[in-house]
Amino acid sequence: MSSHNEPSPETLADAFQDFDLEDVFRRAEEHVGNQDSKNFVVEFGLEKARIALDLSFGKVSELLNQDPDHQREYPIRWINIWDPSSQWDIMNAIGNEYGFSPRLLGLMTTPKSQQDEARRHKERRTRASRHQRTPKDLEKGDVMNGSFSMKTLSAPIEHNDNLALYLQVKDTVNYFSTDQTQKAFIVGSNWLHKRPTPEREHPRISIMPPKHWQWLALCNNHTVLSIHEKPSFEPVPEKENKQHWHDVEFKSMRAHTLDVVLQLSLRGFELYKSNPLAQISIRQSLSKLPASQPELDRNQSGTSFFSNSEMGTLANEGTSNLFYYLFEDYVAAGPLKAAEQELDEMTHKILDSTRRKKVSKSSEIIPTLHYLSKDLREFKHLFENYKNLISKIMAVGKPGEKLYSGLDSRVFLTNSALSRFDRLGDRLQYLMLNTIEGYLEEIAALSTTYFNLTQQKDSQATARLTRSATLLAKLSVFFLPISFMTSYFSVQIEDLYIYWSGTTYWYSFAVIASVSFISLFFFGRILMFFSDVMDDWAAKIGDWAGTLTRPVRRSMGFKSRNEDDDEDA
Repeated sequence: MSSHNEPSPETLADAFQDFDLEDVFRRAEEHVGNQDSKNFVVEFGLEKARIALDLSFGKVSELLNQDPDHQREYPIRWINIWDPSSQWDIMNAIGNEYGFSPRLLGLMTTPKSQQDEARRHKERRTRASRHQRTPKDLEKGDVMNGSFSMKTLSAPIEHNDNLALYLQVKDTVNYFSTDQTQKAFIVGSNWLHKRPTPEREHPRISIMPPKHWQWLALCNNHTVLSIHEKPSFEPVPEKENKQHWHDVEFKSMRAHTLDVVLQLSLRGFELYKSNPLAQISIRQSLSKLPASQPELDRNQSGTSFFSNSEMGTLANEGTSNLFYYLFEDYVAAGPLKAAEQELDEMTHKILDSTRRKKVSKSSEIIPTLHYLSKDLREFKHLFENYKNLISKIMAVGKPGEKLYSGLDSRVFLTNSALSRFDRLGDRLQYLMLNTIEGYLEEIAALSTTYFNLTQQKDSQATARLTRSATLLAKLSVFFLPISFMTSYFSVQIEDLYIYWSGTTYWYSFAVIASVSFISLFFFGRILMFFSDVMDDWAAKIGDWAGTLTRPVRRSMGFKSRNEDDDEDA
């Protein structure tokens, strides 16, 4: 049973339950997969972990007044919010606690209906400005779009336009946002999730997975915030079950958060033991921390050590690792395999097109290469922005450094987390970006190869056509004299045909046919010979005519081009 169907606990302490218990673990798993869930809070340490589901505004406010640093058993806190637009009071309390600006808080809590209305308003204005422009007195502001005066609607239109512009930029897959206060560092970005597998065959579907927006905040009191925007589902392909498609996509959307939250419980350790790529070592890594060690540079050691208390070391390490693992999501790398498969298919199609009997449709190959290149360029921009975002996180997260004025020095990442972000940036560059660049170069090479092969096939077809035309010309050389002879013998002139007989005709036919057949072997050379002779004759005739007409042209004041060139020389 989901937690929101249970009676609300009276106190905040009663709302938290031992996360290592089997029934609590299962309820938390159901909570993450339920679209009606509102929020959850996990507090954990090395030995214990507890979780509270769907806290009310009052209990969240009470929770924010409690510093997790004062709780020895639960020094690390994770607050997760689903659909902040429907929990404005809770978001306002969180914003006040960690110093969120009104603008940032407003963007986080913008209702989905308001976003859709802003988009529709932007589209209506675009259509109106395109088709219904009626200029009036510009100095008075009497410019009409449709039937409404711009003067009376200027304020709300400007507001909606600004919001629509922000949402339009935000909808681009490679957009990200960073903000900082004295108590928190906040990043917002689009994370990708797997597209449901179609049950029917469809035209080419983009390899770019659907996306969802998420905010992550690293706070100064060993607290991590994850704030998920209200789910926005992509259009369902035709003839697919819409509800099933949305359910599967929603499950994929929350899959990474589910992986993280379940592995904060001892029950989740065993569950993910057989899936090493999905393993997230947050609580487990806390057991490897020494009680007290001097801090070392992460270039000298891959582990973070602090000179302060054991509790500070554990809390810093746990908070930093939690923030890193919430950021790290490898779903974006999955489509590269699909791109590789599609490139292999296109390679075989293009290279097979060299066969004479193989017909490849340009209407299939060219659009596929175009859209594949477009998707890969989007991926490239996405990973470049991820890498840029990682560099900003690492700059802010360095212990003891204040990159931004007023940023609390306690908002930092441990050296082990910085090392993980550093390695993640390297993987983005050497595995993702370099692979995408290689795919783009391969697409360019395939396009060039395809056009060269098409040109070669066209040249071969032209050569075959030329040979066919040459054969027809030679056949005409063979039959034209015979046709002329036959026409001659068919002339009805009495002084001629009275002397002809069948023997005369067939003798003439044999001689002319033999001469024509022998001429076929010399047709090309004879034709070239006569062509060269005719060109020489034409040139000589032109020179002779020019010599004859030169006195006349001089008397009339005309000069030839050769004479002008001679004078210039």
